[in-house]
Amino acid sequence: MMQKGGRMRIEFFRNISSERLHNLNLDHHLTKVLWMVDWQKKEVFFHINNSFEHGKFPTFGIGFSQRGELSRTDFCVFSSVHNLYHQVYDAYTSRDSKHLFMDTLQNCDVIYMDDNSVAFRRKFDTCDPQDIVFHSGTMYLAWWRTNTLLEWKNDLTAMPNTSLQNQGVLPVQLLRADKIRIQEKAQDLKKIEVHLDSVVVPAEETTYWCKIQQLDPWLIDAKHHIVQFEPLIDNDDLVHHMEVFQCVANKMEIQTYNGPCKDMPASGRLCSKVMALWAMGAGSFTYPKEAGLPIGGRDFNPYIRLEVHFNNPKLKSGYIDSSGMRIKVVSKLRRYDAAIMELGLEYTDKMAIPPGQVAFPLYGYCIAECTELALPKTGIIIFGSQLHTHLRGVRVLTRHFRGAKELPLVNRDDFFSHHYQEIRQLRYKPHVLPGDALVTTCYYDTRGYKALTLGGFSISDEMCVNYIHYYPATALEVCKSSISEKSLYDYFDYMKKVEKQNITSAGGPRSDNYLAIQWDDTKVNQLVETYLSSPISMQCNRSDGMRFDGFEWEDAPITTFKLPVQQEPRACAPIPSSLRWFKSLNEGLCDSLGDCIYSESKLKE
Repeated sequence: MMQKGGRMRIEFFRNISSERLHNLNLDHHLTKVLWMVDWQKKEVFFHINNSFEHGKFPTFGIGFSQRGELSRTDFCVFSSVHNLYHQVYDAYTSRDSKHLFMDTLQNCDVIYMDDNSVAFRRKFDTCDPQDIVFHSGTMYLAWWRTNTLLEWKNDLTAMPNTSLQNQGVLPVQLLRADKIRIQEKAQDLKKIEVHLDSVVVPAEETTYWCKIQQLDPWLIDAKHHIVQFEPLIDNDDLVHHMEVFQCVANKMEIQTYNGPCKDMPASGRLCSKVMALWAMGAGSFTYPKEAGLPIGGRDFNPYIRLEVHFNNPKLKSGYIDSSGMRIKVVSKLRRYDAAIMELGLEYTDKMAIPPGQVAFPLYGYCIAECTELALPKTGIIIFGSQLHTHLRGVRVLTRHFRGAKELPLVNRDDFFSHHYQEIRQLRYKPHVLPGDALVTTCYYDTRGYKALTLGGFSISDEMCVNYIHYYPATALEVCKSSISEKSLYDYFDYMKKVEKQNITSAGGPRSDNYLAIQWDDTKVNQLVETYLSSPISMQCNRSDGMRFDGFEWEDAPITTFKLPVQQEPRACAPIPSSLRWFKSLNEGLCDSLGDCIYSESKLKE
């Protein structure tokens, strides 16, 4: 029987193309999980190498957690004793994480197990309330191993005590699109690097550092296509995100620079067209074979700007950093020029998030009037997406509308983490036509915070962005919004005169007005309703920061849509009577619209 399992494992993984296989190192490259998503059968195949370390650890557990907590986490636990037996248990942890309960139904389907590895499969959705449903957003793999066998009594056992070297929790997108292989031969690829030059990181909470440099001569002479970029990170505990910008200024010479962005010369402000970007948790990004991001050539300004956001809340000093990007390019152009567009909310204190909220929503619009003017008749194809917030974001999604009809979502992460903001290849590639609308919603957890949170650039402020990667390229670079000035004035005037809040002037500093409000449930609901119903200030912008002509963008109408967001349908039979008492591992705290997916643990200020 064991030999048959071995042949199954070997033949199964031998016949899978490398593009379909994903991997994650669990502990310093020694223990690795390899997985493949079978979209047709809706199941995932896992292989964990070095799980038992050749018999040194007889018990290994790997679990699936929604937000990285060990409380009520779904585990597959494997026990292996050489020449004696192999055993698997489908289990879940107690609310205090101190015990393991064996599931009523067993859904960890072992393919193969020996003294050093295990292969198994799990369905996306087992329809078992004691199992986590796999999804395409952020999940966490929790793992541990112990040198003892678990002692089960009445389907209960204590969670083992393990050393830090033999346990971990890692973020992952489990249900991810197949990897993209660069089609060009290695000898046809050229590499360029843009990185900082031994910068002394300031002992300040938030620093944006900019470097403006000139392209190499061979790039100035001829247009190329970027086909892949990857991060070069020196201090992963300080570098929050990075962007590389093209300078859009015809042939104007841009002054080179290396210093804080706030002191950058005025000409550097012309370097604002996004070319490449990275945020915490992300890896490399590869373009689809039909498209590449243009760089170089006679019509391309020969200067680019690197911007690095250092997040240094502990005010560390003496750190040297040369982080940046490595970019791979080809001279033989692909069929389409690709581009990057920003969706979501402006970086402004016109938007605010009250304290003490489980999931406060903010909405950013790319309205139909903008896409009607800016997109080609054939529309655009979105193939990649990077969702972005700062510390309090816990859920981000972008909805797609064509008139009154809602189309499949562009991207959705119901379990978003600011620690894991990778650019994701989209398996479903939305086709956006002129007149379509895109609505990006970010949800923020401010439990544990005593003060209001404002929109802005600092890490202590908040953002709501979806950077979409698409082709063919257009002149539209920013399609974002904020509440209109008039609407915000009317709101503050109401809070001052009717709610008797201590606001000096409705037209005074926005941040001061927000901070003067004494927040309770009624006022929180009033703010949500104001954001949902008020006209907006629409940024339908070209890369030079200028809005498209042809529409009055101030006090523009919002896109109307239904709430709440529809959940993915499940093809499940009624839960057996023996399990109806059990609160599903997939259920958490609820927001005001009844979506019960949020952590029971508070964030800390």
